[in-house]
Amino acid sequence: MIEKLAPDTPRGIDRMDFQIRPAQHADLAHIRAWAVQESWNPGRYDLEVYWQQNCLLVGWLDQQPIGCISAASYGPEFGFLGCYLVDHRHRGHGYGRFLWDKAISALPAHCIGLEGAVALQETYLRHGFLKSCLHVRHQLLSRPGASKSEALVPIHTLPFKQILAYDTRHSVGMRSHFLRDWLTSPSMQGWGYVQSGELQGYGLIRPAEIGYRIGPLFANTAEVAQQLLSALLQLPPSSQPIFMDVPKINVQAQPLMQMFDAIPLFSNCRMYKGTIPSLPLQEIYGVTTLEMG
Repeated sequence: MIEKLAPDTPRGIDRMDFQIRPAQHADLAHIRAWAVQESWNPGRYDLEVYWQQNCLLVGWLDQQPIGCISAASYGPEFGFLGCYLVDHRHRGHGYGRFLWDKAISALPAHCIGLEGAVALQETYLRHGFLKSCLHVRHQLLSRPGASKSEALVPIHTLPFKQILAYDTRHSVGMRSHFLRDWLTSPSMQGWGYVQSGELQGYGLIRPAEIGYRIGPLFANTAEVAQQLLSALLQLPPSSQPIFMDVPKINVQAQPLMQMFDAIPLFSNCRMYKGTIPSLPLQEIYGVTTLEMG
């Protein structure tokens, strides 16, 4: 569906020439270019997965794409905003606000989440979002490692239902469709940690515009997280930069980052509008993706 601007469009926007449309596959190249320009370093195939969720919207001006936003629905209880970008040549004219309003209206969920840059927290607070926790981007290096634990198994050998059940404990809403697409995206690799038939943690790694990205990394204990992270760092070629977003509130994650000589780069803030969900944050060592929750 193509939507033109409403009569109460913010001043300065041409009502006739600005439209919002569902993203087409051809639009992904523009979105990727904007994300790279903002130093987001997206996974090489991340946008393909986001597009498969039918949640990407693109703003068009004079038949040219100038901005985007995603509004992912994980059932009636939860939605997530991400990929919020406007080409720097078209900022300051209200196009971003209209994309925002359209995305919010597409998510009639009881709770909506987003990942906000620290500098923009006040803006999101004015829109009714509340702070939950900081996520700190860390940079590590791939490395050859010692022998792996016998409890580690390649992620794609595990039943999807088993992975989904574990993932559901550590995420909000119903995201089985997203998780299946995430697991099967090109070049995605990972490990599960299984003891006595029980999945006690899993982690994924994927190529990015620069180096690699880890996400998620969920584990019952710090020891399991250490085993998973060590094995993940062995998958790419040696000395590749690897990035992961770590909840600052997880006190066990910080010593783990120090153990692997991780360098903290910057922070973002997870925020929610509605009831802040209860998650086992001490078992979340790396978030899945800042754009989709």
